[in-house]
Amino acid sequence: MRVVTDEGSWISPPGQACWIPSEANHLVTFTQSSEFRTISIRSDLLSDLPKRCCVMKLSPLLKELILSAIKIGWEYELESHEARVMQLLIEKIALEKEIPLCLPEGRDPRLKKVTSAMFENIRIDFSIDHWSKMAGASPRTLVRLFNEETGMTFSTWRQQLCLKRAIEMLLEGQSVTNTAFTLGYSSAGNFTSMFTQAMSQSPTAYRKERRT
Repeated sequence: MRVVTDEGSWISPPGQACWIPSEANHLVTFTQSSEFRTISIRSDLLSDLPKRCCVMKLSPLLKELILSAIKIGWEYELESHEARVMQLLIEKIALEKEIPLCLPEGRDPRLKKVTSAMFENIRIDFSIDHWSKMAGASPRTLVRLFNEETGMTFSTWRQQLCLKRAIEMLLEGQSVTNTAFTLGYSSAGNFTSMFTQAMSQSPTAYRKERRT
């Protein structure tokens, strides 16, 4: 699932959850046939919950709480077991680990030209010099635009995009080796190290878990 807001874009792979703040303008698209569940939380209960869109780990407990909340619906007594389930759900969302699958997007036309091209063909081995020629700006200017308008360095933004694309390729059935070389990594080992550090599991384990 891809979620686009005014701040940027997120990808929520199978087995993860996407939090969208109240009143955030957003567009949701699905890259493959999917089942999903949606819950809504009253605005007066949002004080401890994320203030911006994010992707978070869908732990077994959080998953079961979401399913229970959907079964309970809107009608329940405030001092009931159902109310305690809802309160636990809110507390669990507040504590859940955020996963780095966000790509903020700037407004400068030079930056947007580069990020659009990177979405079309992202490679970790394409340097800032490569992209600056496309932008019609110096490498130094492009570095500054990434820092100021996305809140990320060029290298971090590029790696985040590689991670998002890697997840899509792995779920499409691509091998780890093919994914690594398509994204410009010098070896499958280097790609695996990046992926494992970001997702807390190897790409092989991730693909096996999501495709079973």
